[in-house]
Amino acid sequence: MSSTSPKHPLPALEVKGCEKRFKGFGRNEIVTAADHIDLTIEAGSIVALVGSNGSGKSTLLSMIAGSQLPDAGRILICGEDVTDLPSWQRTGRVALVRQNPEHNVFSALTIAENFALADSGQSRAFNLKRAAGSRVREIAHRALAQFSMGLEDRLDSLAGTLSGGQRQAVSVAMATSRNPGLLLLDEHVSALDPTRARLVMEQTEAIVRARKIATLMVTHDMGHAIRHSDRLILMHRGRIAMDLDQDQKDGLTVPDLLSRFEKLTGETLPDSAVLA
Repeated sequence: MSSTSPKHPLPALEVKGCEKRFKGFGRNEIVTAADHIDLTIEAGSIVALVGSNGSGKSTLLSMIAGSQLPDAGRILICGEDVTDLPSWQRTGRVALVRQNPEHNVFSALTIAENFALADSGQSRAFNLKRAAGSRVREIAHRALAQFSMGLEDRLDSLAGTLSGGQRQAVSVAMATSRNPGLLLLDEHVSALDPTRARLVMEQTEAIVRARKIATLMVTHDMGHAIRHSDRLILMHRGRIAMDLDQDQKDGLTVPDLLSRFEKLTGETLPDSAVLA
């Protein structure tokens, strides 16, 4: 009697030889923002992406999200080639929580209506009141209760009346409730005060681990990157300069990380890239 070995899940993300170039300020200047990047993220893992301004991390995130298309290379989400798909066609596969809380929710809509819009996967006109029915309200209530902010009891409140931390909690709850193939966090707590940032960051990690959602988190905070990830990637001049797995990251401190970076590249990271 033959036996078959269990199938391994497909990687949540595969970036294969991706490149992106932009015209610089000079007449013939070309800036390489992403220089032949190869990156694989396994299902269920949390990967932190750090680096100074101009290192290429935002460009990489934009190519994965679909807001920019690569000049060369391929991008696969859960085994599906999405290289040429714009961001709106990646809905359901990729969820993005941006840095600015105002860019993640519609202020003129209620919390329930925002959940209904996210659940629909489309921005075209439809009956929001009907869409924000009992099923969506139940999803929103359950997702928001995890943050212990009382937002689950304010589903009919306008999102514009919420604080920045509350909006980010709603944003994370909406993004993760859809169980995307990949969650992208673009410095999603950097605009919050330290107390709210810690709360939202810790609960974000708890949710994605419980749901086993693969997550790529861009952050300037090296401490967050070390504490809240399974793997830490540091970009420099459009390339991946350092890729540390959990074993390599265990016991690592921010000064250790900066020292390794300096030895590897011969350069130091600016203060703006190293928040305590």
